[in-house]
Amino acid sequence: MEPITVILQTYKRTDVALRTIAAARRNLIYGGALYWYVADDGSPEEHVNAVLEAVGGDLLAYHSVRRGYGGNANAAWDAADQVSNLTFFLEDDWELRQPLDLYAYAALLMETSEIGMVRLGALNLDIRGRTWAHGGNVYWKLDREPHHDGTPVFTGHPSLRHRRYRDVYGNYPEGLLPGETELAYAYQFRWAPQDAPGIVWPADYPAMGYFGHIGSVKTETML
Repeated sequence: MEPITVILQTYKRTDVALRTIAAARRNLIYGGALYWYVADDGSPEEHVNAVLEAVGGDLLAYHSVRRGYGGNANAAWDAADQVSNLTFFLEDDWELRQPLDLYAYAALLMETSEIGMVRLGALNLDIRGRTWAHGGNVYWKLDREPHHDGTPVFTGHPSLRHRRYRDVYGNYPEGLLPGETELAYAYQFRWAPQDAPGIVWPADYPAMGYFGHIGSVKTETML
């Protein structure tokens, strides 16, 4: 089975990050190798050490350099791509609240070149797209147009990605605030050709979602 590298993006929020790591280590299920890359954006040494200890023996590597949201993600992606075609992006404030088996999603990405990402964050009932079936599972394939309220379909929510997604859509923009970075990257998806690798969302996604967003804790954020 193709290995998966979990990219944990983190900055200073030690208590929140430790909750996120503990929940993911407890509830992420995968039959193949599951590595961790800690992408720290220049936090104090105490934070970095606590996070590395929580990740434990599954640590692939880490960096702790102030690069900002986009640069931090891109540097981690560079390292993860040396190990596997699959990366699981996880910001440090998304708590996995029930078991989540990645096998079917990994198989989809490895076997279907038309898909580049399986999005697994908070549930949005305003999904526009069409159904997509693979391996007995049904997904929503998301449209490239934004939702009716103007919200782009892509955000920093947890997601499993194949390297083809990056090959087509490129790196995150750098030098922007986190929200600006996500928005700019969302439009790289929106403006891509229709035959570019798409994003799917499991049609049987739990009503309350797998993840809880615990990022309301006030702290400094990655710039």
